[in-house]
Amino acid sequence: MLPNIDLRIGNLVKALEQVILPALPASQRLARDQVRLVIGHLRMLGGQWKTALRYEEISFEELAALARDLAELVEEPQQRLLTSALKETATCDHSSIDALEDANKILGQAVDMTILGGEDHRPLSRAASEAVLEYALRHARRERIWFQANQLDPDRAELPSIASMLATA
Repeated sequence: MLPNIDLRIGNLVKALEQVILPALPASQRLARDQVRLVIGHLRMLGGQWKTALRYEEISFEELAALARDLAELVEEPQQRLLTSALKETATCDHSSIDALEDANKILGQAVDMTILGGEDHRPLSRAASEAVLEYALRHARRERIWFQANQLDPDRAELPSIASMLATA
């Protein structure tokens, strides 16, 4: 029987820190940096894996809401493109992270094509632009919270925890 995922990730980090990294010569700076990068990513994954499905589900729900809003604010053929993507993803299996990721790709492509204005590069209306910007603000905040463990956000101390973000979504 395999130990739980947290223990497995912890053992990988321990092996990298206590065996691999000390075995690398100091002159191998790139290799040492890469090991540290992998350690950091493993630690971040350790904090994310249990909530990844919910995160993807929230991302899907938010993107679907944007697609519905835009479908009411744009004209053909963008409206048809968004409606088609919404229909295609309506029965997405919310218990499957792969299905949610695929649905997000489908919706994301339709939204991107709408923002670009289709083949004739038709600009978005003010209302549609505002809907996109409001979505982008919410999405950026979610991403900042999700990736705060990388410690690159200068305001990370002011961000809520992943659990708090997911609970209020």
